[in-house]
Amino acid sequence: MQLAFRRWSLGVKLSVIASLSVAVLFIAFSLSLTRSAGEKLESLTMHDMESQVTGITDMIAMYDTSLQASVDSYTTLFASFLPSRFTVDNQARLPISGTTAPTLKSGDTVLNMNTAVTDDFLSRTGAISTIFVRDGDDFVRVTTSLKKEDGSRAIGTKLDRASPAFASISGNKSYSGLAVLFGKQYITQYKPVTDASGSVIAILFVGIDISKEFAQMQKRILDKRIGDTGHFIALSKSGATAGTYLVHPTQTGKKPDWSGDALQQALKNDNGRLEYDDNNLSGDDRTQVMVYHNVPQWKWVVVGTISKASLLAEINTIRNLFLGGGIALVVLFAVFFVYLTRRWLSRPLDEVVKVAEQFAAGNLQATLTTKSQDEVGRLVDAINGMGHGLTRLVSQVRDAAEEIAAGTDALAEDSGNISEQISRQASSVEETSATMEQLSSTVKQNADNVSAAKGLAAESASAAQNGSITVTDSVETMSEIKRSSQKIADITTTIQSIAFQTNILALNAAVEASRAGEHGKGFAVVAAEVRSLAQRSSSAVKEIEALIAESLHQIETGYRFSEKTRSVMDDLLHRIQQVSTIVNDIDIASREQSLGIEQVNVAINQIGQAINQNASLVQNSENTAQGLREKGHHLSDVVSVFRIHP
Repeated sequence: MQLAFRRWSLGVKLSVIASLSVAVLFIAFSLSLTRSAGEKLESLTMHDMESQVTGITDMIAMYDTSLQASVDSYTTLFASFLPSRFTVDNQARLPISGTTAPTLKSGDTVLNMNTAVTDDFLSRTGAISTIFVRDGDDFVRVTTSLKKEDGSRAIGTKLDRASPAFASISGNKSYSGLAVLFGKQYITQYKPVTDASGSVIAILFVGIDISKEFAQMQKRILDKRIGDTGHFIALSKSGATAGTYLVHPTQTGKKPDWSGDALQQALKNDNGRLEYDDNNLSGDDRTQVMVYHNVPQWKWVVVGTISKASLLAEINTIRNLFLGGGIALVVLFAVFFVYLTRRWLSRPLDEVVKVAEQFAAGNLQATLTTKSQDEVGRLVDAINGMGHGLTRLVSQVRDAAEEIAAGTDALAEDSGNISEQISRQASSVEETSATMEQLSSTVKQNADNVSAAKGLAAESASAAQNGSITVTDSVETMSEIKRSSQKIADITTTIQSIAFQTNILALNAAVEASRAGEHGKGFAVVAAEVRSLAQRSSSAVKEIEALIAESLHQIETGYRFSEKTRSVMDDLLHRIQQVSTIVNDIDIASREQSLGIEQVNVAINQIGQAINQNASLVQNSENTAQGLREKGHHLSDVVSVFRIHP
């Protein structure tokens, strides 16, 4: 349903919503109005029922007043037919219709079974009369003109103790009221008769037959109507018939079957309103509304009753007619509203939608015409303005697309040329880089060789310096050896002198030993050995002297050669130090040259990388230019869909 509603046109949606809104408001207004009218009508109806019930009770009261006056005059007339002095003889009991009763006299006339008086009164007035005599606590009919259904006189019967007249008479009061006697309706009056002591000894009864008048009263009550189903009824409020219908269209003499305590309230209260269910009815008529008033003269309750459904039937009918007319008006309103919305809204919007669809399809030549100056007219003007704006925009976009396509073509071609030139530059830079790397390798090798030569020169200088030092040391050593040899020569001279002296001492010792004889033999041997040793030492010292002399000659010769060698070594060291300085300068220059070549090589490599990056960027630019060219042509193709010129 929701999807179907979304597919409706705007005019239909507005029509439905407006119609529903009007219908809801109208129905709410109608229901509120009919409810208020219903409450007002119910109040008026109830008030009318009360007025009619009051009219009926007033009519009954007036009729009762008239009847009371009549029966009172008739009772007075009946009493005039009899002497004023009444006596009762309880001892003299006379038989009456199978029973006995005290003798009642009026003057000297015995009234027991004396129908002449009552018949005379009946013939003169048409009213029935009865005389009761007191028999204990009861009152017995001793004479009467009242006849039973079979035609016999109602003599010998007793006054019903439950009768309201019995209580009044027992209190020495007259009683007047309605009574049904043997199937006939009477207005009756019971008048007590007292003796000299004031005790009630008899009753004079007069009854006027009002059956026809009562029937007319019933008919007048039943003829009153309230609407189609409402009517008026009367209930008995006292006696054996209390709570039964006295006046009812169909159930006279029956007891009502009402829900709850409606009947008790109606009998108990003087007047009021009640809503109840009548169980003898069904359907909508079951629920009834009543208005009741008490009629104390007749011990009646007059009730006006009507079904609640029929009470509201008229207003419901009016409501239904109102709703039907309202629905018809809503339908007419909806049709008229649909027509107007179709004419003023839906059709123009359909035209706008068609033009918008043509715009979407690329036809910007579509236009609309309108004379309306409302929102729809402004919308049409706006759509036309949008079409003109789109036409200008598409024209500008088309021109721009063509320019972009041409520019991207040239850009793609230039990008291709730049890419080719950068490729050649990259190749040249790679060759230069390879050459520089070879040159760098050669310079580096030369620098390494120079460094090696520098090392060797340093080592040579060091070796020459060490040699010079060594030669110097040798010269000094030779000098020391010479001085030591000279000292040795001096020492040998000393040793030779010591050997000579030792030899002399040995000779002296030998002489002394020979002088000592046997005791000097051992010492002579020692002296001989010392002498021999001194001689050998002298010989050795001589040999040593010869060797030392020769060594000194050789040492002198070596010393002169060492002096010459030191002079040569000093000159060689000086020259080697000059060569080392030159080689060091060459090494520094070679290293600086190698560093410069490496920097140049790094720069060439950076140039190569930059060229490669430029080549990549140019390639991307070329791809972008190619993409832009394709998009430019595609944009031209897309824009070409729009038709902007007739």
